[in-house]
Amino acid sequence: MKKLVRLSLLLCLVGLVSIASVSAWTSKIVISSSGCWRMYDHDTDTPQWSQDEWVWAGVSGWLNICDGRITVDTSTVKHVARWSGVRVDKSRVQRYRGARVSFTKIPYERYNGERGVAFALIPHFYKH
Repeated sequence: MKKLVRLSLLLCLVGLVSIASVSAWTSKIVISSSGCWRMYDHDTDTPQWSQDEWVWAGVSGWLNICDGRITVDTSTVKHVARWSGVRVDKSRVQRYRGARVSFTKIPYERYNGERGVAFALIPHFYKH
């Protein structure tokens, strides 16, 4: 019963956010004959301070939702890791494809010394 309630709340949330168009991600829901759902999920994190100083982390892919359980179709995961005007150690940039979560993570340092991390995650509703 809890799984059914969680799935219903999840689908309601996805529908509301899609209708409101307030997020950086888009969703497409496909219902298969087995009763499972497929949903496209996309998340981005784009810190920007000027036209020439920015970081863009992004990740997208299809999610499979069956019996209230969400898994990432790792064969469909795509990563974006771009930056300009900040210092990035390329060896610390992470692109992870996992069935539970997939993410792109970019640790950066601005030229004024401020440090931060651009982080994009799917399923993105685990982010907060």
